[in-house]
Amino acid sequence: MPPDMSAGKEVGSTVETRKIRIPYTPGSAGTLKTLLASLLALTVILYTDAPAVHVAAVWGVVLVAAAVVKLDMVHPYCWFSMAFALYNTAYTILYIMGDDTSAGYSSMNAVYTVAAMAVVLLIVGADSVDASVPLERRRELNSTYNDLFFWLFFAVSVMFAFILQRRGYSGKKAMQAAGDIYYSLGVHVVRWMMMMMVIQLCSDRCRNRLRTFILLGAAMGAALLMSMFTGERDIIFRAVLLGMVLLFYYGIIKRRHIIILIPIGAGIMIASVYFKYFFLTGVGNDAYLDTGGLLYRFLRTDFHATGRNTQHLLNYAWTRGYWGLKIFFSEFFRGIVPGVSFVNPSSWYNNEVYPGSFKGQAFTMVGFGHSIAGLWGVLLVFAVLGLFIRYTYDHSRRSVYSLAYYLYSISIVTGCYRATLNTVVNMSLKAVLLMVLLSRFFGEVRVKGKNGA
Repeated sequence: MPPDMSAGKEVGSTVETRKIRIPYTPGSAGTLKTLLASLLALTVILYTDAPAVHVAAVWGVVLVAAAVVKLDMVHPYCWFSMAFALYNTAYTILYIMGDDTSAGYSSMNAVYTVAAMAVVLLIVGADSVDASVPLERRRELNSTYNDLFFWLFFAVSVMFAFILQRRGYSGKKAMQAAGDIYYSLGVHVVRWMMMMMVIQLCSDRCRNRLRTFILLGAAMGAALLMSMFTGERDIIFRAVLLGMVLLFYYGIIKRRHIIILIPIGAGIMIASVYFKYFFLTGVGNDAYLDTGGLLYRFLRTDFHATGRNTQHLLNYAWTRGYWGLKIFFSEFFRGIVPGVSFVNPSSWYNNEVYPGSFKGQAFTMVGFGHSIAGLWGVLLVFAVLGLFIRYTYDHSRRSVYSLAYYLYSISIVTGCYRATLNTVVNMSLKAVLLMVLLSRFFGEVRVKGKNGA
């Protein structure tokens, strides 16, 4: 529901009011129900051998978690559990269907999935932040400058997309191999544009529907162009996800619309695979459409690789605890500290664990924990992820920036299931916090300008 402005005094784009988070109680009824469902799922998985039963056990936990928060799609109990289960059971479902048995299957894959999901849900807790209560802190925003930067990033991303299209690349791997600045910088520019859009729409609470749909349409259009001309499907996926999150949070779309949005989203995902390189090569992925049914095509989009890659790791006993804690700590600094070389888990996986791959396989957050210390490593990694989600959710009503950070973080966490903690760190610093600092700086300029006048 959109915030009720009668509960506080509006100042700039936010209002001042009391803290609204219900104190976290690990023994609360909702959290306890989810914990019991997780323990039951683990018991079922450990004492049965049927992959179909394992999938049902995982999704049973999801259904309990979603029911606890009454299908609030912006609560972590909903979006985290649903997305995580989809990414980590897609391969198993394909395995059951006989459509992908390339890595085999072991019950430990499902054990890891339930254990990881359970620790996150336990840390986050089932209590809800009341979105109808106004923001706690006052914050001056300079919407004029924010708009200026949004449209600047929009124009630059569109320009970069057409430049890349004219250079005749066959796909994103060719762009990466060439070190093309228009590709590497263009991906960041699109993320900056989307974060600035989130800040803007959070600042006016999507009250101006025309402005809301103009910004959403422009952001998705630019993301679509960059995605078509680079093959980087994550860009359009993130844009669509952010649009849905914003519209749901502010009550423009409601629970009853979910049944309509699911097939639409699935159709977009399927189309994105077919057209992945169409606008670069002029050839669609006909083989993809000629194989399997709709469920097969949907699961083969972005989802199945997560569970399959975890299974490949489980197939080799030597990968359990291979890296130890050193890679856990290095992931917080990889790509941030200049001049220092850190181990890249994805490169390690492609070169040593799955040498028959085409050297472009994504990694897996569950597998990242496995390579640290097996099950204990999985629990450690997802405990850290749970703390991150809980912190951003708990603080989401403090200011427009903390709200924008939380809503954007949904796309960050969802994208990290096929990566490591480094994705969360890098995206938070390079996409979110950078734009928050930029907006805050010009907000301060506005305040000083007023005071000086």
